[in-house]
Amino acid sequence: MQNNRNYGIILVSASKIEKNRMLRQLLFIFTLFVQFQTFAQEITIYGTIQDEDGDPVPGVRYYFKNNSQNKKVSGSDGKFEIQYKVGTYDSLLFKSVSFDYKGVLIDQKIEKRGLKKGKYFLSIVMPNKLTDIVVIKPELPDTLFGTQEYSVSDFAFDSNNQLVLLTYDHNLRRGSALRLLDKDQKVIDKYHITDQSIELQTDFRNNIHLITEEGVYLVWVENQQLYVYPEEREYYFKNVAPVIDTIAEKVYYSTYSEVYPAFDYWEYDVLDSSNKKVLYIEDTFIMPFYRAEFKYLDQRTKLELHKKQLETGIDKEIWAGALFFTQTLYYDPIYAPLFKVEGDTLLIFDHYKDLMFKYHPQNGVEDSLAISYHHNARKSGWEQPLIQDEFTQQIYALFEINGHTYLREINHDTGQVIRSYKLHFKYVEGLQIRNGEVIYIYRPFESIQKKYLYKEVLKPV
Repeated sequence: MQNNRNYGIILVSASKIEKNRMLRQLLFIFTLFVQFQTFAQEITIYGTIQDEDGDPVPGVRYYFKNNSQNKKVSGSDGKFEIQYKVGTYDSLLFKSVSFDYKGVLIDQKIEKRGLKKGKYFLSIVMPNKLTDIVVIKPELPDTLFGTQEYSVSDFAFDSNNQLVLLTYDHNLRRGSALRLLDKDQKVIDKYHITDQSIELQTDFRNNIHLITEEGVYLVWVENQQLYVYPEEREYYFKNVAPVIDTIAEKVYYSTYSEVYPAFDYWEYDVLDSSNKKVLYIEDTFIMPFYRAEFKYLDQRTKLELHKKQLETGIDKEIWAGALFFTQTLYYDPIYAPLFKVEGDTLLIFDHYKDLMFKYHPQNGVEDSLAISYHHNARKSGWEQPLIQDEFTQQIYALFEINGHTYLREINHDTGQVIRSYKLHFKYVEGLQIRNGEVIYIYRPFESIQKKYLYKEVLKPV
């Protein structure tokens, strides 16, 4: 009887043990299932990237530390978005050549909040913006040319590196003259201009052209003498001025117009007379306002512009923008220059997409790099244009801060500023860079001195 009782107790105990074992197995399977479901889930990590001033930072590369192959780049508005696998507890890294890197650990707290909505917002402030750009202190400039008899208004170098000056006694409206200098910067020839002069321009072949109110003239130097030939104004501005540079049999030109906020860069092949579009540039912020100008015109003007559209094929909204919106304070001509570097590579600076494009005749657009030197121009002092040293091919961004001019060297490989040069004088004019030397026009403030031509050497540290 006692044995039967014990046997029953043993059976009951065995049954309980078996149940507990099954419960533990079920709990283990359930835990695995929950973990599998959790790891299979993804949440979207998104947000904005700004600098310490609250301005968006484009071109920031971001990725997870344990998945560096999946790199992305922030847009022109500084926004970013990336998918995160729940349970990996990875660090999201943000890197830019203009800032120290920023890292954010995606922990359980972020996961928990992100799982509720399927996404999680991050506001990223890039730390320690690089302010240690080397500023080269100015040295005393040399006077390249100067006299109290007349002022220098403009200057240009011909294909043989001879210097041609556009000069005037009192002002350009009362008469001007071209003067040719020899290697010792002495005047060896002079040509009087009867028309009202505006400026000197140099084309892609280094030919000099004098632009006046009434016409265009080719300025030619031969046997140490100046020769001035009239050109057809329309032909020059339509077929010569738009050409920027050449690479072998390729000719590069633009459809730029100062009264339209967009244009194309084109490549023309001399051998087969074919054209290929290189890049489209547009001021996407201004364009809607430009085209909307038509809506605010009176009915009579609208009818006249509609007739223009029928006559020319040009949209009436473009006519309205060109004739009226360009006269407002809100409009600035579009600026996105192209430069030839390293023999057969073109750099195009699109200030509206915040990108520097690299183009090669055989491969097309090979790369695009974020640029930011032009941001907050009112605060930073950035001025147009970019200037290239045609001998070294180095490109400089021009800044004016408290009257002082700074030339900031742009790295061809990164698009970022690597050093800055401060010029000696304030408020200089007509700046050019040749073989590491800066040449400009300057007259001291409230001085009886005429405008002289000066030269400074850009010396690296």
